[in-house]
Amino acid sequence: MKSKMLILGIALIVCGVVFSLLNTGNLPYPTYILIAGVAVVGVYILTNLREMAKRSTMYGLNAILMSVFMVAILVVVYLIAQNRDKTWDLSVTGKYALDNQTASILDNLQTKVNILLFYPTLNRSSGEFEAVKTLLDEYARRNEKVTYQLLDASENYETALKYQALLNSPMEPTLITEVDVNGQPFREKAKGLKQEDISNAIKKVTHREAVTAYFLVGHNERKLESEGPTGLAHLKNFLSEENINANPLRLGAAAEIPPDADIVALIGPEEDLTETEIASLKRFVLSGGSLLVALDPGMCPLTAAALKDFGVEVGDNVVIEMAVGATSLEDLLRGNMTARPSQTVGIDKFDPSHEITKDLGNSSVTLIEARTINRIPSPPEGITLTILAESKGGNLQGTGLPYSWAEADPKSLSSETATAENIFDSSRDKAGPVALVVAADLDLAKVPDGKPDIQNPNRHGKVIIAGDSDFLTNGGMSGKRGGSISRGQLDFALNIFNWLTGQVDLITIREREADNTSVILTADQKALVRNLLVVLIPFILIPGVGILVGLYRRLRYV
Repeated sequence: MKSKMLILGIALIVCGVVFSLLNTGNLPYPTYILIAGVAVVGVYILTNLREMAKRSTMYGLNAILMSVFMVAILVVVYLIAQNRDKTWDLSVTGKYALDNQTASILDNLQTKVNILLFYPTLNRSSGEFEAVKTLLDEYARRNEKVTYQLLDASENYETALKYQALLNSPMEPTLITEVDVNGQPFREKAKGLKQEDISNAIKKVTHREAVTAYFLVGHNERKLESEGPTGLAHLKNFLSEENINANPLRLGAAAEIPPDADIVALIGPEEDLTETEIASLKRFVLSGGSLLVALDPGMCPLTAAALKDFGVEVGDNVVIEMAVGATSLEDLLRGNMTARPSQTVGIDKFDPSHEITKDLGNSSVTLIEARTINRIPSPPEGITLTILAESKGGNLQGTGLPYSWAEADPKSLSSETATAENIFDSSRDKAGPVALVVAADLDLAKVPDGKPDIQNPNRHGKVIIAGDSDFLTNGGMSGKRGGSISRGQLDFALNIFNWLTGQVDLITIREREADNTSVILTADQKALVRNLLVVLIPFILIPGVGILVGLYRRLRYV
């Protein structure tokens, strides 16, 4: 009878612990059961003190208490883990972790977002499904405002009808983001199931007001719709993914900028703007607008001079960078490398603190035929200037020539006998590093003729001036040899536009490229692994442990 009392007490304690773990409604009953169990065990101990004094009983009770304590420790660890949810991505590429852009979007998310993943049940054993589900778990873990549902269009027919306009075929996955604004649902279909696609869909559905960017035409600028190497079609498509609508704009005689303009871009003009057009752009910026100007070398002297009003001096020069390589196949085979001047300039240094460039330190961005962009010594009051990008400084080893410089006489480059030695003139040319891209932030309350926005007093005018337009073109984004889009070029371009729109939370690196993480073993390493698994463990390690245990037991009990 007494032993049954002990069993009852232990059973009540176990039930109390289990019910406490399962209790999601904060009901008091599990606590009552736990207290009752402790009380029953206590009564048993008090009524059996003489029996408890026996050695065998003490051993048994000690084992029971140790088990209870171990369970209690595991329960505490479990509860701590539940309240301290934490994961680590140990993959080489970090493919299971949220990238900087996604983390920034989620950390600034103020609206509840529901994600619906329509994925056929028959295909949910695939690696793609596991990958996207893991991503969605991370999204929900990062911000509790994000929830997601797993659906099958065939099984959840009524729900699928509500979203039929966005759904792919029944056997093809579809991911949709949805927000509710005053009872009205807004939905955005993701282009795919990658992290970049999901984040862009969340960004679009939560940033309902699209940004309008006008690209000036009429001065032989880069063509917005052109698919050719010098066109801007790639840029336009990528801007649309950032919820930025790009449209052409011809100012005309009146030179009026539309009231819905958030950004005005002047990309690679070959003819100067009129004084009326320049004045219109200045008024636009001084009223809180954003302006992007990309001027190629030797073009538009009047437009370049007008930018001094924003504290910037556009150089009448061409930036040169020393390119090291072989001039022929024979020299390449012999290892004979020569240095020659090139107008293709790689950005060597990005500003580490500015929102546009702080995450671009490891990115590769190339400018083709660039000119310098410098800060004037005494910029107008209220204007903050930042050099975003610079060419490489220092001298090329063994030559005494700088890695890069601003060539004050661009015509000398056309000579057939042009070499670095007879082109660079330290008395007129500026050795690198030289500034290539500058950002100007205008405090409208302090800058002369500024017109602060009464409804938004924190609004500033913003200007980006670049000494090259090629990095924004289709050819520039596709790299020197064409092909896939250069991530560095794209990030730099889109970060510029997002800063101009004020969407600082969207400025970061886009999706990391997948990487091959296979382990390649040499012949010796393969032999080592084979011997370890086939010979050492089954025939030596396991029998050896058995022999040692047997010897220990014999010596202990002899």
